[in-house]
Amino acid sequence: MVKQKIELMVAGVGGQGLLTTGWLFAEAAMPNYKHVLYFPNYGPMMRGGESECTVILSNEEIGSPVVYNPASAIVMGKVALTRLEGRLKSGGTMFVDSSVVPDRVSREDITVFYIPATRMAIDLGDRRVANLVLLGAYLEATKVLPLEAIETHLEKQLAGKKGEAILKFNKQALREGAKLIAEYQH
Repeated sequence: MVKQKIELMVAGVGGQGLLTTGWLFAEAAMPNYKHVLYFPNYGPMMRGGESECTVILSNEEIGSPVVYNPASAIVMGKVALTRLEGRLKSGGTMFVDSSVVPDRVSREDITVFYIPATRMAIDLGDRRVANLVLLGAYLEATKVLPLEAIETHLEKQLAGKKGEAILKFNKQALREGAKLIAEYQH
């Protein structure tokens, strides 16, 4: 079932694949929503500087790309956590990479999943898929889009022999994140 409006902010430090995560989510959602918006926002120092993107999926027209109080967030940096904790809508959901963000959220009116995404990505063989671990966790917890939609989009993007190993690895990272949610305990 397609929800009427989805808002996701992905935030952290440049170089973590944050913008790629948002772009992949938005692209994969296009067949399921009438209106899809992907809005990246990053500083002049792409790698190492604060970076974020907003994705809005809706069956109604989207009035503005600016979302000050998102319904959900994927957080991969300490500064991003500090910035987004107070902004997330009451009743919202946050996914925090607990491998790189040791802090805990103090709000009790939001649901927070602490996912050791970077550690998990390193265990899988490459820290660069931590963003996909978190995306898999987000998709499993929220059910806003089937995991297979992301995988299908990845298959199109990585078609060919060179992309086959990367595709398998990316799918594994997504599925590990989804599996973590199924096993999750606060």
